[in-house]
Order: sequence, then structure tokens, then C-alpha cells
Amino acid sequence: MKKIFIAITILLSSCAMKRDRIYYSKNVDKCIHNLNEMQKWLQEDYANGDIPRYVADNYMIVIINTKCSLALKYNKKVTDCTD
Repeated sequence: MKKIFIAITILLSSCAMKRDRIYYSKNVDKCIHNLNEMQKWLQEDYANGDIPRYVADNYMIVIINTKCSLALKYNKKVTDCTD
């Protein structure tokens, strides 16, 4: 019984470690990281057919513009933004 409990604990902890990390912070780099995660999820949802193209496009515009605004305000380098 003890071995089963240990095996289940290891399995659950290894699954939890594979989750995406989202931060709750005032740190701008972490906010930009969160937007990158959202952008990745949006691309995955569109690729899986969970959302239509026009919805994905609208959300993508908001995410990219927000990332670029933060980068501009705080002098950060973001790959999606052009000068």
C-alpha cells in the first residue's frame, strides 16, 4: 500500500511540474511572460479548432499591443514589437 501511495504521489507531482507558470506580480517581465503564455494558449486553441480565426485574431491584437506597450514604457525588448 505504501508503494502505491508513493507511486501516485510521484506521478501527480511530475504532472503538476509540466504546467505553464503564470505569475501574479508587479514585475513587468513577469507580466510580459504571462502575456506570452496567453499568446501560446491562444495559438493552441486556434490550432485545435476551439476558437474561430476572427476571435483568435482579435485577442492576438490585444495581447501583442499590450506586450508592446509595456515594452515601450519600461524599455524592454519583446520579439513581437517593431520600432
